[in-house]
Amino acid sequence: MLQSLAQFTMQGRWQAAGVIALLSVAALMLPPFSYLASGVIVLFTLRMGPKEGMKVVVATTALFTLLAVLLLDKIFISGLFLISSWLPIFGASWVLGYTRSLAMSLLATTGLGIVVVLGTYLVLPDPVLWWQQLIAPLAETLAQQPGWQFDQAQTQAIVLNLSGMMTGLMAAGLSLNIMLGLLIGRSWQAKLYNPGGFASEFQQLKLGKSVAILTIVMMVVTALPLGDSVAILRACLPVLLVVFTLQGLSVVHAIVKQQQRQSFWLVAVYVLLLVMMPQMAVLLTIIGVLEQWFNFRRLPVGSDE
Repeated sequence: MLQSLAQFTMQGRWQAAGVIALLSVAALMLPPFSYLASGVIVLFTLRMGPKEGMKVVVATTALFTLLAVLLLDKIFISGLFLISSWLPIFGASWVLGYTRSLAMSLLATTGLGIVVVLGTYLVLPDPVLWWQQLIAPLAETLAQQPGWQFDQAQTQAIVLNLSGMMTGLMAAGLSLNIMLGLLIGRSWQAKLYNPGGFASEFQQLKLGKSVAILTIVMMVVTALPLGDSVAILRACLPVLLVVFTLQGLSVVHAIVKQQQRQSFWLVAVYVLLLVMMPQMAVLLTIIGVLEQWFNFRRLPVGSDE
């Protein structure tokens, strides 16, 4: 079904724009649809070139604006999608098409996430306080529900902790949306025009020692009891964790293939990632970071004896 969708989008600019606009409307109710919308932009841009890709983004903006006015009577939503999704994924697609390097496009996306963090701290005098003011009314509403099990002090502590993480989580979420869109679009391109090419490319992904060292340093620094002096570093760290989680998944895919294991192992990893996301993300990040030196993917194939 998804391959048929990809084939349809390649029939023309307005077909692609229509699919992106409809998927983006669906994403308002079910956010993962935004990954597919991003994948369409990536596919069209990689195949048809950046000029055509930009025309699709413009056409999508026009169609989505019309849908937003007719269905929701809120024209500003189109601008939010344009700034937070369509333009960033187009830029990442341009990097991927220009460099022919999946690693470079993912690192460029990581850089964008860090820029979002830095920009937030430049624009907002106190991002933590801003998020606290935004989250507090929601927390008060939840606290009034019969099933809420925390007292007022505990609720305030939750709000404060969450407020301290929100800038980093927002930037990481933006980066993840772009990265997943890149992977989906690249995989569609391979299925349509180069079968099997994406699997090999993803399994060979290597982000480099420089970024791995930066990630290690930031993990160590943010773990130290330095208080608010490293708040901006703590906000940048989730963005790096996202990209090295993908690096860890790349290693797992490569090892499963080289060791000729059944696909059950990959399914198990993804299920655990959904069920135990924080723990699995940290584990995959560690694997991804260490891969830059230990090259786990070059381990000899084990025997069945």
